[in-house]
Amino acid sequence: MGNPAVDPSNVVQALVYTLLDVFDATRDLYQTLRLKEKRDYEQSLRAKRLSRELEYLRDEEEEEGERGDESLALDRSAVKRRFEVGVREVGGKFAVGDVITQTALQSQIITLQSALITTFLYGPTTPDPISKHLSVLVTASREAGLQAVDALSAQQLRQLSIIPTPPRSTRSPAPRSSHPHRLPYPVTNETSTSTALIKSSSRNDHDDRSSPYPAKTTILTTTTRPPPQRTDTESTAFSGPISYATSPPQPVYCPYALDLQNHSSQPLSSSITHSTPGTVPFCPHCTRTLQLSPGKSWEVIKHDTPTPTTTTTSHLTTTPRERCFHISNRFVVKCHRPGADAGYMCVLCSRGASANETVCGDVKALVKHVWQDHAVWELEGEEDVEEWGPGGGVRRRSSVKQREDRRDSGLGLGVSGRRSVSLGPRRREVVEVVEYGRMGRPH
Repeated sequence: MGNPAVDPSNVVQALVYTLLDVFDATRDLYQTLRLKEKRDYEQSLRAKRLSRELEYLRDEEEEEGERGDESLALDRSAVKRRFEVGVREVGGKFAVGDVITQTALQSQIITLQSALITTFLYGPTTPDPISKHLSVLVTASREAGLQAVDALSAQQLRQLSIIPTPPRSTRSPAPRSSHPHRLPYPVTNETSTSTALIKSSSRNDHDDRSSPYPAKTTILTTTTRPPPQRTDTESTAFSGPISYATSPPQPVYCPYALDLQNHSSQPLSSSITHSTPGTVPFCPHCTRTLQLSPGKSWEVIKHDTPTPTTTTTSHLTTTPRERCFHISNRFVVKCHRPGADAGYMCVLCSRGASANETVCGDVKALVKHVWQDHAVWELEGEEDVEEWGPGGGVRRRSSVKQREDRRDSGLGLGVSGRRSVSLGPRRREVVEVVEYGRMGRPH
């Protein structure tokens, strides 16, 4: 949808509409590069014949791209909103503007256009990854949006300061008019809608696979409201102690989860291992719903490169060694906390040497955390995480009788429809997470 026609005398309005068009072009190029990055990644997986990773592309990659796209849209909306507020508060003179604002807007248009053209023309020929070009676009858009909003806000204050105030009357005060006088500064009440620009950190978002656009928030209205409560399903804290500023302290673990931690031979309750149509697994003590599928587990495949020692020869290659672990439902259950939205606290962190505690919003975030923040030796020492050998059998610890007992308690492994994610490389490790059903490990 194009911008409306502009009076030639309204210089600031014309410049704002031009900047909005550049924002649109930047967003279009960002979406095009995202699609190209996804296609290149799929081709790379096909070339390596990693069919399972190709079948289960990471959901968080899509979430990261959507957050970047929303960030670009937010920059545009903030500038448009700031201009509309200025016109409403000052009037037609705000659309005309002054030399200071006109110069500032022209500078931001040129800067953003330069980043856009450079990325479009020279991006495909450079050896840099596409993720770097995406980061350049997001950063340039963010800077242009912040500078444009600051320039429009400063113009509004300048023009409001020179508006003459009506002289005081010596007569008795007249009845209040239904139209109040305009105040010298814009007033924002508690229920008004604010426009926010989020200032992102300068790191390569797609390379470290972390959440790409969280950061410091700047509220562009005169009254700052408290931030909303967090509602995402990712980990609420990947390191450091957990604090609850707005809610009373909750128990660390559900009592039933503590029973499972303290009694390794205790099987899962039938409310978890057996579900009927229309019901979902739930904790027998706190009755919260558990995000599990009875009889299934999460498969984590890591490829860790062996570290050469002083006894190795120079021609010895450090070929990554595949390590396959199955994270059982029992591990997830003994991590759960009481309450519908209390999440899951990692028992590996609780038992570790550090004082860090990690609370994850759902099972997927918990599995992702185990992949990202725990080493192979920690998985080897966990009783409810089993390592599988290349032939499909348990490589360590469990006998056939123990596996029968686990299958009876809802921890069996097998083939079923896979609903999962495949998590990509981080440092020297690669993980693939797949959820398996009851009937036997697929070949």
